[in-house]
Amino acid sequence: MAWDVFAAEQGQAINWPTFLTAAAALITAVIAGVAVWVEGHRLRRQIGIDNMWRLIEQWEGPAFRERRCRAATSLLERFPAGTHDVPLEVMDVLNTFELLGYLVLRSKTLPLEDAWINFSAPAIQWWHVCRPIVLRFQEGDKTIYEDYTRLAGKLIEEEVRRTGLDAESLKPSAHDLQEFLRAEVALVPKARKAGWLRRRRGEI
Repeated sequence: MAWDVFAAEQGQAINWPTFLTAAAALITAVIAGVAVWVEGHRLRRQIGIDNMWRLIEQWEGPAFRERRCRAATSLLERFPAGTHDVPLEVMDVLNTFELLGYLVLRSKTLPLEDAWINFSAPAIQWWHVCRPIVLRFQEGDKTIYEDYTRLAGKLIEEEVRRTGLDAESLKPSAHDLQEFLRAEVALVPKARKAGWLRRRRGEI
């Protein structure tokens, strides 16, 4: 063996039991390290999936659908909007996608593909609607909605890659965004919506 020749040249005898024990210990340590990495990856993946399902349940739940409806109603009344008196419902939408961006880009517990499959349509549309608000916020602090800003860019890049279209052709027009907001308004039945609209206007 090559090791025998090397040891003979060095005038040393190989202690095979010690050598094999050390080699076995090294192999065991490597296997243990790989197992820890695999388990950590699995746990992060599971955390990401759990968080994604929570976001889906929240986004599609009755309470949040009503908040989306209120946000869209407010923005339709003064479209496009700045940062003055931004309704809490709009902030709720922005915060949801900021959290999604954190999961994808910072904690890396959720793959971009999963976010694109489940949230690309609303995340991109709401980004185009709220971009003037976010940019105005970021004039004072660039970290505000930083993760949503980056996420929107990544989702648009993924959209371009999958569709083969350029980003400019995928960009919705003002009319498209207004139609999107009207669709969000339609999430809540008219009878229930009329009640909170009257309360907001002080009629009841």
